[in-house]
Amino acid sequence: MSSLSATAAAEPGLRAPGRAGAAVAVGTGLAGLTILAVVAARYAAPSEVSPVLPRDEWNGIWIASLVGSFALYGVGAFLAWSGAVRLRFAVLVAVIVQAVPLGAPLLLSKDAYLYWGEGRVVAVHHANPYVATPAQYPSDPSTSWVSESWRSAPSPYGPAWALAAAVPAATSSRLVAELAYRAIALVALLGCLLVIARRTRSAAAVAFLGWSPLLALHYAGGGHSDALMMLATVGAIALGTSSAGGGALWPVASAFKPFPPVLVPLELARRRLAVEPRWWAGLIGSAIAVFAIATGLFGTHWIHAVTTAKQSSPLGGVHWLTEAGLTHREAVVAGALVFIAVYLGLLRNAWRTGRGRFSFAATALCLTSSLLRPWYALWPVALAALEEDAWAAVAAFALSAYLLFGDAVHL
Repeated sequence: MSSLSATAAAEPGLRAPGRAGAAVAVGTGLAGLTILAVVAARYAAPSEVSPVLPRDEWNGIWIASLVGSFALYGVGAFLAWSGAVRLRFAVLVAVIVQAVPLGAPLLLSKDAYLYWGEGRVVAVHHANPYVATPAQYPSDPSTSWVSESWRSAPSPYGPAWALAAAVPAATSSRLVAELAYRAIALVALLGCLLVIARRTRSAAAVAFLGWSPLLALHYAGGGHSDALMMLATVGAIALGTSSAGGGALWPVASAFKPFPPVLVPLELARRRLAVEPRWWAGLIGSAIAVFAIATGLFGTHWIHAVTTAKQSSPLGGVHWLTEAGLTHREAVVAGALVFIAVYLGLLRNAWRTGRGRFSFAATALCLTSSLLRPWYALWPVALAALEEDAWAAVAAFALSAYLLFGDAVHL
């Protein structure tokens, strides 16, 4: 059960007319319910908060459409795993599901406004986003839209995103800016889908990533920067350790957020350190280039910003440990110890079996951290799809359910 595609290939006849018809019905229903959720979201004001509360009967439609779409996502992923879904159909449904939320208002998060405000610090005010804050420019059209909790804070993101966010930020239109960030997130997520489809040739892998309503709401709907980070990450893993490009993408991915470096030891362990010199050259050369460009543009302030950010959320495992009676410090230590234990087991397994189990590492990190956002589900979901790891997919699916229904709806 370790490979999504191997099982399907080993059982000819699974794509029987009955199951194939069911797969088409599930995919069509999933697309329809995603459209219905987008329509319902247009009756919420505001919609860029969580949970989303559309007015009148539209709240019930919003909840029903999310519950139904997530259930169909699970059924569709299972049918694809069993061999009942054709690759082209899986890609078609994935593109529709992921793109439809572009027709909704900004959903479930104000991060796109934060990107806009911090991007304008760079693009318009020509200041350092790791020193200057949006609050220093009260007359800027973006400032009043940035969440008050972030308005006076320097950028918490890596230099790669600081530069990428500056491009759409030149506009003075809020709607144009947030739509641009959402379009960037959608294109990056579809890029992940393309890498995975070409690498695996598996409808199951495509469906597991692309049919997720949670990811659709938070990327085309919310515009989060993690999509670009994960595009570089899956690209690095897909290219492997035999090319300079595979090594060069790791520092690029790490220049968005400090998650990708967690996976590098697993990559080395599954290869038993037997990697090509060109991979090391790409890794080291890219790291030097990223450091030099970031430091040349932003000084050393970016290092302090991305390594000392102290954030927490009520979804993270640390929060639940504090609810159980631990102090915050004790909960952080307990979460770290659990993650280290899991990670050491994954390292040992990678060395012995040659399988990185990157998705399990991502799920473990999400569950044991103090900061867990719903859109972080992309990390384990994309990696489980890339690895074609059925058990990791089960864990990522469960995490996605927790993040969707613990955040997006008010029952």
